[in-house]
Amino acid sequence: MLSKQRKVTVALVFVLTTSLCCALTSQHEEDDVYYVRQLHETLTSSPASQAAQGPPLRTSGNSPLPPCVVPEDVTLLTSSSMPSNKNYIPEVGNGHVATVVQSDTIFMNGLYNGASIVSHRARIPSTAGYNITSVTPSGFSRQYSLDLGRGIFTESYTWSGLNVSLRTYAHRLFTTVLVNELVLERTDDNTTDVQVTVTLNSGPPSVDLTLTNLSEGLVHGQTLAAEFKDVAPATEFYVRTSPSIEGTFSLSPNVKAESYVRLTVIDVDLARVNSEYDQAEAAFLSGQLLNLHVNEWNSIWQKGRIDVKGDVTIARHNYGTLYYLLSSLPSNGNRKDWPFIGLSPGGLAHGIEGKDYYGHVFWDQDTWMFPPIALLHSDIGKTIVETRTKTLATARMWASATGYDGARYPWESAFTGLETCPAIPVGVMEIHINGDVAMMVRQYWQLTQDTELMVNGSGADIVWDTARYWATRVAHNTTDDSYRILNVMPPDEFHSPVNDSVYTNSIAAMNLKFANQLASYFGQPENTTWSTISDKLRILYDPVLDYHPEYDGFTLNESTKQADVVLLGFPLMAAMNESTRRNDMINYEKTTPTGNVPAMTWGVFLIGWLDLGDEVKAAQLFHRSVLNSQEPFLVWSENADGTGAANFLTGMGGYLQLVLFGYGGGRIYDHMLTFSPVLINGTSEVKFTGIDYRGSSFDLTYTSDNLTLTQTAVSPGHLGLEVRLGDAGAWQKLKTGIDLNAKRQKFQIRNAEN
Repeated sequence: MLSKQRKVTVALVFVLTTSLCCALTSQHEEDDVYYVRQLHETLTSSPASQAAQGPPLRTSGNSPLPPCVVPEDVTLLTSSSMPSNKNYIPEVGNGHVATVVQSDTIFMNGLYNGASIVSHRARIPSTAGYNITSVTPSGFSRQYSLDLGRGIFTESYTWSGLNVSLRTYAHRLFTTVLVNELVLERTDDNTTDVQVTVTLNSGPPSVDLTLTNLSEGLVHGQTLAAEFKDVAPATEFYVRTSPSIEGTFSLSPNVKAESYVRLTVIDVDLARVNSEYDQAEAAFLSGQLLNLHVNEWNSIWQKGRIDVKGDVTIARHNYGTLYYLLSSLPSNGNRKDWPFIGLSPGGLAHGIEGKDYYGHVFWDQDTWMFPPIALLHSDIGKTIVETRTKTLATARMWASATGYDGARYPWESAFTGLETCPAIPVGVMEIHINGDVAMMVRQYWQLTQDTELMVNGSGADIVWDTARYWATRVAHNTTDDSYRILNVMPPDEFHSPVNDSVYTNSIAAMNLKFANQLASYFGQPENTTWSTISDKLRILYDPVLDYHPEYDGFTLNESTKQADVVLLGFPLMAAMNESTRRNDMINYEKTTPTGNVPAMTWGVFLIGWLDLGDEVKAAQLFHRSVLNSQEPFLVWSENADGTGAANFLTGMGGYLQLVLFGYGGGRIYDHMLTFSPVLINGTSEVKFTGIDYRGSSFDLTYTSDNLTLTQTAVSPGHLGLEVRLGDAGAWQKLKTGIDLNAKRQKFQIRNAEN
């Protein structure tokens, strides 16, 4: 018999006085409340002033494109027209501000409007959504290009020695700044008079904000409704702009080149707004604004990237997925006064109310996006982990409010870190998020041994407090002395509520074991409750069919939404027989529809088949994995037919994992990394630049026959790395800048011994 189950009726206790109170029960949720939401009053506000501020900032001459460290043949995406499907239009961003080019909207990190479950990214009417509507004389050839290497979108017109370019970029050094730069230039003796008309798409007034003009070019903004006002008030911010470049511009016959710029500077700190505006203006007038931006992108690419030879399309996918992820991430550390909120499935340039998951943060960040970023950019990986440490206090509140100990991370979060999922039962039941967060911390710890973050930055507290949650969430089955987790929604969201989701139970057990592992490392006693539960937590297994049923009562005639049970093989790396893993993949590929499947799904299957040595099957799944990448700018859609969330970073993270952990064969363990490199079908060489491991960095290059390892950096106080080729043999110390060449094979790499 099961011990008596708690039935806790939960009220969202951190609500506005106008109160969205949602009575939630941990069991027997009715299906018809699936999308319960309280209607809220539609409010309008005035757009930021577009009043004339005088002539735009101008310089004589043109700032040529600075050199880029990545190959332009695979990083310059071009088209003669813009996509008719607006979801395929690219974005520019830097982790603080972002916009879909030519759109009527700008978003800023952390700026959300709406109470409780209607919280969503607050739309700032665009002051950067420019496009060229006419060029005279006629005869110019038009091209749109997304420069992945430099982080610039350009609309350009060329004709007989005349060039017109409109560049849009989110500045990578001055991170509060969006830049629009119009360049008119002659490249030969053609003296034709040129006229260019530029239009701004600012769209309708925002329903999320009040905007007040403080002075010429300076606007104060405030969100209309706080997410949970008892936790944090409505957000105030500022927008400062230089004079608009909307209008008609001429290049007179005797003028060689002219450049005009529109600066848009957005932040919560007025002093920072004014400072970065002044710096950006001075940089433009001195011809350095573009150089400073490209230098930052060059630095990012030099620290970590993926190159392949032999297949241009695959090379473009590698750079495209990294570009879009990095465009939603800060690369210069986390701000204490306005920290990074987190990665949402659609990135920073998406998330208005009712679309693209509202800009909320899910398990997508922790499970799908974090691992490839952390492997190539451990400093940015730390910033992602800090999105969870900064919300630990509210995760504790949420656990307490729902009747449990420890910390409970919400299925969807926005500004405060409390639950904002508009589909109420999903937020109640999809609790595997707690284990997903803990696993991210575990991977970060394995990669970095960052004791400062673990001790003083609350990293270890996340692991211990999520373990405390599981200890009060499980149910003890007195009949067989096992532990169960009841009434959950697994990653396969087609089925709920279910009992003993094999993924949920497995990641909970991992969480509990890691909590004791950390306790031992930091000199604390073992928590025997955690040990008992993790050892006795029910992990479903069918000995007749030799596979893991997804949940109690699951049968193989069910349909499944996405990768679920196969996640036990990777990334959980749960112990099982090879035959069991093979059967899991065979069975669940059959139950998963081949059509509209979330983009990250097939990459997990691919990784499994490569582990089992089936490169032919992996190649088939690779093709299926990239169907979500939409031409011409390689924006990913959630589903292969183009539906679902736009700019689906979750799928891009899954793709990068199949490259790094699938074909690269990378695995993260407590005391080492291992790699079993295999060429992607159609490529002749693969190079991972800047793999970060415990204070050192190295490059891995491999072909069908050979591999090369090069240690490229060792931080002060570290001894560097050593490698062991194959499964045995001696450890060899790597020397910075000196290649180690060998036949392509599996290898292990770790910190050098004293």
